[in-house]
Amino acid sequence: MAGKKSRGWNKYIADYDKLRMFLRYISYGCYHKQYLAHHLGQSVRSYEDNWARVRVFLPEDRLQAVRQGHREIHSLKGDSYHSAFNDLARTYAIKSLTASAAFTILCLLQVFSDHAANEKDASFLDETTLLQYELVPTDRPFPAQIEDISRSTLHRYLSDLTAQGLLERREESGRYSYRLAPDILAGLSTKEISTLLAAIAFYRNISLLGMPGYFLEQSLRTQYPDVPCGEIPCQFKHMTITRILDDDVLYCLACCIVQHRAVHFTYRGKNVSAIPLRLVTDFEAGRQYLMAIRKRRTISRNFTIAQLYRIDLMQEVRPARTVRKQLAIKPPERHALQLAFHYNAARERDHLIYRIREHEPEAAICDAGNGTLHVTLEVVDELKLMPWLRTFYPFVRVEQDGPAHLSERMKRDIEEALDHYGIRPTLP
Repeated sequence: MAGKKSRGWNKYIADYDKLRMFLRYISYGCYHKQYLAHHLGQSVRSYEDNWARVRVFLPEDRLQAVRQGHREIHSLKGDSYHSAFNDLARTYAIKSLTASAAFTILCLLQVFSDHAANEKDASFLDETTLLQYELVPTDRPFPAQIEDISRSTLHRYLSDLTAQGLLERREESGRYSYRLAPDILAGLSTKEISTLLAAIAFYRNISLLGMPGYFLEQSLRTQYPDVPCGEIPCQFKHMTITRILDDDVLYCLACCIVQHRAVHFTYRGKNVSAIPLRLVTDFEAGRQYLMAIRKRRTISRNFTIAQLYRIDLMQEVRPARTVRKQLAIKPPERHALQLAFHYNAARERDHLIYRIREHEPEAAICDAGNGTLHVTLEVVDELKLMPWLRTFYPFVRVEQDGPAHLSERMKRDIEEALDHYGIRPTLP
């Protein structure tokens, strides 16, 4: 447009939170481009741009594309036996980064490094002095798309570097000054580095947050490339490539729990304000949840209702005000869920009872004697049972439903799954 500066295509991920669902569905490897773009509310052009951004940072052996008829399906692949490194950490490390920001940050770090090398006492530099530095020699052309920065932009970059532990900040008479922070990884012995690398490998496989382990290991290997690392003490076969996608959300929630702060987020298209209590990992379902206290109604003043939220569905998570007093918690209400399992022979009945007892040992089972087992469960969230109940279809039926309308939800999900394969049955 006339009078406006044209912006080139940015290969960096501008908003990692909005790309989480795209990467998650891509990793499943069963959705074609047109369906996924429609499901995420994007245009096909946005889909192609996001896929191009992923291809910039992930190695080619972690990407694959297959065709089914005239439809192309993109997906990610990983082999935990071959490598436990999660390449998505690279995309997370440079989220929201632009060419101008990368150039300015590197120049600032170089200025601090040169100043520390020339000054024995490593004195502090204030923001006014930093603004007077010429980041580019005068006899060379200024790089394309790089502009001079303002005082506020410089302050934001310096604050980010301070928060990341790269700089130290000092305040005198209301003015800030900075210098390089000491390198906590310097001076380690070979034995200490090998031990630390082995500990990091163990940590990133079992911890709730995987991202810090990847970054710390990369920093150590860059700083000490010749130090060998022993065998990894453990490795999980089914560790998914999408495990790091929720790390930014988990980190924000963990900070709010420690600082006793409320959070605002978007959940299933609704704005939610809640007080986080703890992070919960359901190893059977392979999901992570937030236990939080929410308001009974939007207009309510107090937080009184405890509820579980799926971490992968939480978006736009941001800290809110500090909670000053301990609130009374009303535990989630338990309710009965009645199911009917059908069988044709006594052997099938015994196998059904075994599978039910294995997953729900407290279930009340009644054999009606007509090829039907009536099962009653006391549950808080019946949706957590859906992955398990799908394995019994079509020999299971919901007799008395709960508030989540599990019966209709199961029917809708199965019809949608069959429709993806071109099958359009009429389910009872």
